[in-house]
Amino acid sequence: MERPLDPSANDSANRPAAPEARADSEREALCARLLGRQLERILRLVDLEVAGKAVRPRCYAFAPGDGVPPADRDGANIRYEALLSYSRNEPRLEVITRGLERALRLGHFVGENGPLAVDGFRLRDLSQWSGYRLASLEANIGSISSYCNCDCEFCYEKGTRGADIAFGRAHLSLRELETRIKYYSTENRMGLIPSSRFSLEPFANPHCMEILERICEAAPEEQISLTTNGALLTEEVIARLARLRPILVTVSMNAATPDLRLLTMRDRSPEASRIALESIPLLRKYEIPFLGSYVPWPSKPLSDLAEMVRMLDRYDAVVARICLPSWTSYSHEDAPFDTEAYWAEILETVDELRRELEIPIHVMPNMYQLHTLRPFVQGAIKHSPAAKAGFKYGDLIVEVEGRRVYTRPEVSGWLRQRFDDPEVSCTKFVVERNGERLTIEVPHPPLSELEYPYYWLAQPDAPRTWAGALGIHLSDGFELSSLVRLQEIVEEYPGQRVLLFVSELGEPHFAEGMGLLGDGAKFVDTVELYAEVLHPRFWGGNVMVGDLWTVHDVIEQTRRWIARHGVKPDVVVIPSTFLSSGCRDLLGRPYLEAERDLDVEVRLLPCRRIAI
Repeated sequence: MERPLDPSANDSANRPAAPEARADSEREALCARLLGRQLERILRLVDLEVAGKAVRPRCYAFAPGDGVPPADRDGANIRYEALLSYSRNEPRLEVITRGLERALRLGHFVGENGPLAVDGFRLRDLSQWSGYRLASLEANIGSISSYCNCDCEFCYEKGTRGADIAFGRAHLSLRELETRIKYYSTENRMGLIPSSRFSLEPFANPHCMEILERICEAAPEEQISLTTNGALLTEEVIARLARLRPILVTVSMNAATPDLRLLTMRDRSPEASRIALESIPLLRKYEIPFLGSYVPWPSKPLSDLAEMVRMLDRYDAVVARICLPSWTSYSHEDAPFDTEAYWAEILETVDELRRELEIPIHVMPNMYQLHTLRPFVQGAIKHSPAAKAGFKYGDLIVEVEGRRVYTRPEVSGWLRQRFDDPEVSCTKFVVERNGERLTIEVPHPPLSELEYPYYWLAQPDAPRTWAGALGIHLSDGFELSSLVRLQEIVEEYPGQRVLLFVSELGEPHFAEGMGLLGDGAKFVDTVELYAEVLHPRFWGGNVMVGDLWTVHDVIEQTRRWIARHGVKPDVVVIPSTFLSSGCRDLLGRPYLEAERDLDVEVRLLPCRRIAI
């Protein structure tokens, strides 16, 4: 029985008058009206697709059609690229998908030439979906490639398929690139729905350079940030990258010799390993600011890590980034190493290198080693004003221009303001070093007097993420403003039980932040506040970064808390950092599932994600 898409249509007249038949007819008519209304709403937003081409249905048939393949009738093939990677940020896409799948289970769409084997949909008016705030055009374009040309032994992402993460694998197409450029406003920093696809090796996409050049053309004032394993960084490619300034390249080296890199990263050829290692002096030759990244693993001696950092220092890298190795139960069935013992060995090697070399060495996650919010300097960018003025690793900034400072985010924010003020010619610091207080004055020289690599990091529109203003490298940190938001939530539940989850790495920062508030922290006395460390047990292994929490973790640990205390909390407060902008975790589950499952109110504590 075909029905027009107009939900007011009703062709149920002239039915048999028998009560059973009449009841069936009324139920069918009601179902048809409800489905029709839903389809009307959906088809205002999307066009249907058959084999990738947009189609316009003439009507909907409320019954299976012989001309429609069974796989399409049950809705199994509805797609919007990798739908989950978009629906994490825009849950309405999932609502659209469910509605279409329901319609395809009950019937089929009919076109001018018969039944339509609908297998997808596309958004109709993209201007209605272009209000998503992102910091840059590059961020709105997202992953260039979610494929990789290496098979690193330490990569835990390759095990995520068993964890039901369905972000999809895709190369960014030139068509999608142009669409995202068209609908991105550089003035308002708003664009289309961002994708959550993994960002792996960008040069695995054969159009990578075209994409980067087009981004630079569309937003010449924005800095391009590129992360690559270096296997395709030939001199020809690097020369082209040098024309895309401002640009910052991160090279994941992970070995100091071609043979060891081939062993640990499993490049496709010895030539690829050689190209990657030769890219370091070439980046210096073409004056492209770059970071070098290294993941230790038991198969490699730590002396190799030391040699790689020395190479990065020799060629004036911005920062040497050491990623403490992580693994999950999905990537390794058996523990590949003892975390505490091996990480301690790595940090001992790093501390020795810090005494030997000038280059800032950044350990990730930095909160594992840096258990404080206080503004301890992690190094100074080589040849920067801060390095020339005498800043050293371990200096504790206690005053800036006579003003007492307490946290890294506080110092970083204030320095950015001073750095961008053309009237400021110098900044005076008081630092503690080896128990003594020193005064360090750092001039603000004009761009023409700056040297590589800091020159390119000091450009007016370049972000200060790694370099910091004046070349002072301060690790990111917990913001006290999050505790103000916590106070606003707590004050809504006087005298009640409040269960607050914090991450293992964030716990000492939370405790220190509450201490810094002084009398301002007395709001916790108005409730029964329980601060609980939430371990991301869903992943297993040694993962402890709070951004890898899942809704499953929240539910299970709350249940354990209830079992221990014998009562339910009145409200559970969870930081927002593990959720997408659509308030979903990496598995696509909305945080409100925890509220429904536990029958306990759940509140989000808005927090800025910390750059680990």
